Amino acid sequence: MNNHENMYEANYVSRLFDKMSTTYGITNYISSFGFTERWRKQCVKEINWNAELNQGYDLMSGMGESWYLILKEAKVNITGVDISPKMNRKASEKLVKNVGWDVEIREENVLDNTIKSESADFVISTFGLKTFSQNQLKELAKEVVRILRKGGQIAMIEISVPNNFILKTPYMFYLKRIIPIIGRIFQGDSNTYKMLGIYCEKFENCKSFGKELENLGLNIETKSYFFGCATGIVGYK
Repeated sequence: MNNHENMYEANYVSRLFDKMSTTYGITNYISSFGFTERWRKQCVKEINWNAELNQGYDLMSGMGESWYLILKEAKVNITGVDISPKMNRKASEKLVKNVGWDVEIREENVLDNTIKSESADFVISTFGLKTFSQNQLKELAKEVVRILRKGGQIAMIEISVPNNFILKTPYMFYLKRIIPIIGRIFQGDSNTYKMLGIYCEKFENCKSFGKELENLGLNIETKSYFFGCATGIVGYK
């Protein structure tokens, strides 16, 4: 475990985010200086909400942070899919406070899900891609293509490793050294938040995942946000 050899296993990821569930929102916001919220908004804006949309999926939906942004844009049905029971519990609390939202939560591993084929008008994911290995990202790409209907849209975003060396060095130091300290302040546990930097370093950026989707026939554009500190993919089937 010290070598993180199990870091991509479903049980490991589920337990990790269960641990972070009580402090993830505030720690994420403070440690990113609000950039994660800004990037999440940009990701949602990448969808053409003027199109005729009905059903969509928020993959690795966490605490449902994207739902109010989506529902501000269009009246649609959202299904959130996340593997962490405690993150889903936090997301459920949002639904109690917002009874008008048409949102369903599924506690599932997105790589082994019950989503119907060609049922999605749109698929969104914010900051969940980094927890997958390269082989798992290939499987995820297949699942995204499977559940999207023809013409269905996709928008995903993830914190990433900047290409600029001048920016990369302090940015990765911040992710791997400073954020764990912030995590210790809010949670009393630096090791849990240290994993976010480790995942990011191994993930690098969204380009390879975008290529996987392109190879499966999707029309994909890779986006860069704030000099590559976050990257995203936008496209359609």
